Amino acid sequence: MKKVVITGARGYIGRALANRLADDGWALRLVSRGAETPLLEHGRATDVEWVEADLRDPRAWSPLIADATAIVHLSSRTDLRAAEADLVGDEKINVDPVRALVQASQSTGKRPAVVFASTVTIVGAHHRNPVDEKTPDRPCSVYDRHKLECESILRAATQRGVLQACSLRLPNVYGYGADSINANRGILNVMMRRALGGEALTLFGDGSYVRDFTHINDVVDAFYRVVLNPSVCDGSHYVIATGRGCTLAAAFRLIAEEMFARTQRRIEIRHVPEPPGFHPIERRNFVGNPRLFSSLTGWHPRFDLQAGIQDYFNHALSMQAATAPR
Repeated sequence: MKKVVITGARGYIGRALANRLADDGWALRLVSRGAETPLLEHGRATDVEWVEADLRDPRAWSPLIADATAIVHLSSRTDLRAAEADLVGDEKINVDPVRALVQASQSTGKRPAVVFASTVTIVGAHHRNPVDEKTPDRPCSVYDRHKLECESILRAATQRGVLQACSLRLPNVYGYGADSINANRGILNVMMRRALGGEALTLFGDGSYVRDFTHINDVVDAFYRVVLNPSVCDGSHYVIATGRGCTLAAAFRLIAEEMFARTQRRIEIRHVPEPPGFHPIERRNFVGNPRLFSSLTGWHPRFDLQAGIQDYFNHALSMQAATAPR
């Protein structure tokens, strides 16, 4: 049975991807730094191994990759502000594991297909839209510089024949699923949870910044297609996005309107000043062009933003009804 290793398996994307692979009968080796083992939905998958490992050590990687068909490496820390406050610590958490993976592949002679979770914000805060693979990289945050360094390490290792890797640059990901470990990520999910609790949605400034919100199911499908098509692991990076931008203000209105349509409860959208220390990358306007990845893998986003918000409320309200006291 083909085996996929997922690092960061306790995270938002990791859990969703594990469930998708389990559905299709893949053997899984799920890796995290903590001892807690995330449960798959409905107890799915019969061949699942849970591993607690410090991936900064090449010796930890060697048994993980020994019989693996593919490795999906999801970042351990995705906190922009934490990275800015602790450059050295962030490098140890996010870059050192990639260096260790390359060392382990070189010493063992294994050449696994590696799919690295990167970020579209590597292109910086000022660029032409839509962004594609030819857009110049201008990282302006510690987090983005470290992501680019990881991409460069994997590209060089691929060129040397040590392994086969590609990087998927992800946009703003949203959709029903496990809560993100990082409370500063997943702004739409945070606001939809607030709406369900009857709380106001807080919008910085006028909410005119544009994002390309991409549904978690579509992001998972992108990773899955690389696992199925390892030929795209040629050292390249790929933009994963819908190709449609939406302002934060418009996205928040869709949440409020959907909540009202379902519950007749009006949700306030409260405009507040940007907080001190607001990073330039948070003022970006981004729309992606996924044409290259689509042409190579057949991937296409299935959810537009309104459908994705409706899907979130379908799941959340059904869960509320199922768990409500009777």
